[in-house]
Parts: sequence; C-alpha cells; structure tokens
Amino acid sequence: MLKMKAIKLHSRFFNDHGFILNPSQNVFEKAFPNGKQVISIQIIEYSNEKYIEYHLGVRINEVEELIARYLPTTSAYDEQSITLAQTPDKLGSTYSKKIKISKVEDLSKLCKSIETFFLETGFYWLDKMIDPIKLEQEFLHHNEVPFEDYSLVEVAFRSTALSKIYNPSDYPELRKAFLEKINSLELTPFIIASFLQFLNYLDKLNLEAA
Repeated sequence: MLKMKAIKLHSRFFNDHGFILNPSQNVFEKAFPNGKQVISIQIIEYSNEKYIEYHLGVRINEVEELIARYLPTTSAYDEQSITLAQTPDKLGSTYSKKIKISKVEDLSKLCKSIETFFLETGFYWLDKMIDPIKLEQEFLHHNEVPFEDYSLVEVAFRSTALSKIYNPSDYPELRKAFLEKINSLELTPFIIASFLQFLNYLDKLNLEAA
C-alpha cells in the first residue's frame, strides 16, 4: 500500500523530531500541554494517476472539547478532531496541494524533498500554532473566508471559541462577522440555532468567571 510505504519512509525523520505514529489513525502526533500537533499523509488516486497530500494540524483540547457540545455535525468529535490544518502550498511551499507521483520508485526522493519543507517551514508553523493566541490570529485573518478543508460553520465555531477563551478583545468583532455571514447564507434552522446557542454560552463566560 502506497500510503504505508510513505509512512515508513518518513517514520525515522518524524520520530527524530518528536512525532510518533498513531497506528489507529496512521498519522504522526506530537503532544504539548494544551493538545497535539498532527501530520497526516494521504494518497489520492484519479484513474491511473496517483497523488500524495500532506496536512499539518494543531489541536487545542479546550476548544475541541467545547465545540463538540454544540457543533451541528454527525461526525464523531473526539480526540482526533483538529482545530486547524493546513497544506504545504498554503505555507509558502512550491509544491501544489496534491503532489503527483510519477513513478512509485520516485516516492523515496519525493519524501526526502518534503522533509526539507518541514525543516524549513513546516515544523516552525506547527510550533507557532501551539500558542492559542497566534492560532486565533490565523482565524481572525480569515474571518470571512473558510480555510480550504473547513466549512464556514466549523470556522465560525472554532474562531469564536478561540477568541473568547484566549483573546477576548477580538471576540465581539468575530462574533458579529460570523453571525452576519451565517445569517446571510441559506443554512438550516438547526445550524443557525446551534450557533446562536453556542454564542449565548460564550457570551456568558465572563459572567460565570466573575
């Protein structure tokens, strides 16, 4: 299996930088006090063509545990949910999101090249994003444009949670922007009601803390 071959080729490199393979999910993880960093490798096949994708993610436990109670989704929001994930092309890499594998024999060379990206950019971004305030700023700068792998609804929940918990001065702006955006879209009453319920909870956090 091509994915397992790529994982095996990367194992020593990621292990040397503190990332351990989670065999149940086939992703590399590195824990920090508030959550974990995650690197996943995906193989996509179209007809006779094969592509490899890398996703770099950060999970903030407090945010994920909070939104799991309110986010209107049928997915299981458990310890595997990620607060934000990006692909190398979004972080300045010259690689496209989907990197074509011309020949299976070239996979080893491609993996080595990607490891250079992690040394120069990827690990730095992951370490930067474990700071919830810096992660919140990533969402703030995208408050009307969802990240590629996230729906607007998921961005709205995560962004407002991050700002309220870690950088409350941004919360009113983000609350207003996302509420207006969600209200302007043709979303189901259940989604809108879930977000309003979530905002109501966040609005009261300061009162409860006081």
